[in-house]
Amino acid sequence: MDIVSFVSQKGGVGKSSLARLLAVHAARKGLKVMIADFDLEQLSCVEWSAQRMRNGIEPEMDVRPFKSLKKLRKLESDFDLVVVDTRGLADQLTEEISEESDWVFLPTGTSMDDLRPTLALARKLGRTPRLSNKIQLILSRIGRSGKQLSDARIIINEAGFSALSEIWPHRDGFLSEFDAGRAGSEAANPHLRAAAELLEAEMFSQSIQPPKKPA
Repeated sequence: MDIVSFVSQKGGVGKSSLARLLAVHAARKGLKVMIADFDLEQLSCVEWSAQRMRNGIEPEMDVRPFKSLKKLRKLESDFDLVVVDTRGLADQLTEEISEESDWVFLPTGTSMDDLRPTLALARKLGRTPRLSNKIQLILSRIGRSGKQLSDARIIINEAGFSALSEIWPHRDGFLSEFDAGRAGSEAANPHLRAAAELLEAEMFSQSIQPPKKPA
């Protein structure tokens, strides 16, 4: 069983959207998936799942709220993959969740207002030996400026980290899809769907280990 967490120092960087994207992709691959929503003030993933169920969208997603790791540990063995959506705040619980994770994604925008706290959090988490090679940034909610994107990649690389090659674009069309309970790869617009599919495939291949072959 794998635990993949989406962690950020601040809200508004697409953390919940990316968690849903990976979870739906993994479910379509045949994995038994649960989204653990630790953001009890927002419960974005829980509300999204309820809307998804109301609209009869498949696959049905198992999304549950959590306030501590204790309850999550009891359920881990029931799933192939647990996708954790943390709070937009790097507190002690967020650090504990990260340490329990097999992989940690840190979404960030291209501005220094986003990059500075994200890289600081990456350095902090990277001090944990188990996580030192399991932290990956995702350039998220990206506009149409190629220079801003290029500059952000340079800053990330100079800080000693890397970002996925695919990005999560900032497009208004995704919002109505989320409101209906869909993930980005389920968007009606083919351009939005294509962008989401590229990113979900890279997230999956980067973070989910292939099943071990029987001896």
